[in-house]
Amino acid sequence: LLVVDDNLTSRRIVSAHASNWGMVPHAVEGGQAALALLRAGEKFDVVILDLQMPEMDGLTLAREIRRLPQGDQLPLVLLTSMGVRADSPQLANAGFASCLTKPLKPAQLREALGRAMGGHQPAVTRAVGPSKLDPTLADRLPMRVLLCDDNIINQKVALRLLQQMGYRAEVAQNGVQALAALDRQPFDLVFMDLQMPEMDGLEATRAIRERQKDPARFPGYTHRIVIVAMTASAMQSDRDRCLEAGMDDYLAKPVRPEDIRKTVERWGPVFQQAQAPQPTGPTPPPDAVTPPAAEAPAALKPPVDMARLMDFSDGNLDNLRELVSLYIQQTRQQMTQLQAAVVAGNGPEVRRLAHSCAGASATCGMSPLASLLRQMERLADAGDLADMPRLAQEAGREFDRIREFLAPYTGQATPPKLSP
Repeated sequence: LLVVDDNLTSRRIVSAHASNWGMVPHAVEGGQAALALLRAGEKFDVVILDLQMPEMDGLTLAREIRRLPQGDQLPLVLLTSMGVRADSPQLANAGFASCLTKPLKPAQLREALGRAMGGHQPAVTRAVGPSKLDPTLADRLPMRVLLCDDNIINQKVALRLLQQMGYRAEVAQNGVQALAALDRQPFDLVFMDLQMPEMDGLEATRAIRERQKDPARFPGYTHRIVIVAMTASAMQSDRDRCLEAGMDDYLAKPVRPEDIRKTVERWGPVFQQAQAPQPTGPTPPPDAVTPPAAEAPAALKPPVDMARLMDFSDGNLDNLRELVSLYIQQTRQQMTQLQAAVVAGNGPEVRRLAHSCAGASATCGMSPLASLLRQMERLADAGDLADMPRLAQEAGREFDRIREFLAPYTGQATPPKLSP
């Protein structure tokens, strides 16, 4: 497998997944390096190339590959950013085996590689481990869990699975009872069924998120509350409705033991620093994010999508720490360079750096920062630099939020701020 992408984080993620699937990846950062390998006689089964790269974009690289001996038979998979139509004539006529939109998901990447290789799916290398649920998981990842479901059978199954991992969850029959439970005591993780009498899961989630915006009236809602949807529908529209309502994650029924375990391992690190079962003072949990300005809303959107970040780490804390450290190191350097380019009024450099940094941020689930950087990229591409100083300052503050949020996973206490 040849991976061609100017973004280091993206290359690392794709290569790591390919290695786990039994493939041998070779990653380069640009078209010239890729062509040099191919012209030297290196053999690859498939090439993954990014569309937007400096010096030589993905379409140009694809045309150059097709001119090489045997290049017309080499499967090419294109990576594009959000907003780029995969069915546009320009892309459709280029003969790509697949076209994937960033940020990538492992399942989509594996399926695309399988199609590109004629239906042969890359072998998944499973980590060796016990097949039963770990009864000490609650000791390692302590959380207060609320299960909201009106079906008695579903309750018993989910409670039994949680008990096997050491968790003693409280049960609510519907959204009204879930709100009452949260009024009585704080919960970290809520498994929320969608279809329930009196108040369904979507309505209950919206109510929870609204109460989090009014900490003076609802002091029990000031901490981080992760809400995981549970629904029998696998439709994308259903998933979108859950996310729009304020849910953090999604489980399709029937829920399997592996699903519950992965959810706990995905979100457990968020609450690792909050060991006490009950808040004893006004100090927020270690995962809480301090808004960068006094006028910021109380329930500021988390700077990191931990579900996505943990997906790329396979629920392994060591893998998470490595990925987080790599992202912080690369993005800090790029943000410093970006701010210097803004001060110098260097539009092309602003566009290049904003594009690269936005790609890595979107891939790792830092969507608020990615959105700011995409805006900077579009303005720089249009030659409009008037608003760049303000946007650069906002991006710097957002990156500070990210580093504070991720500090527990890097071993850093209070990282020095990049923004003023």
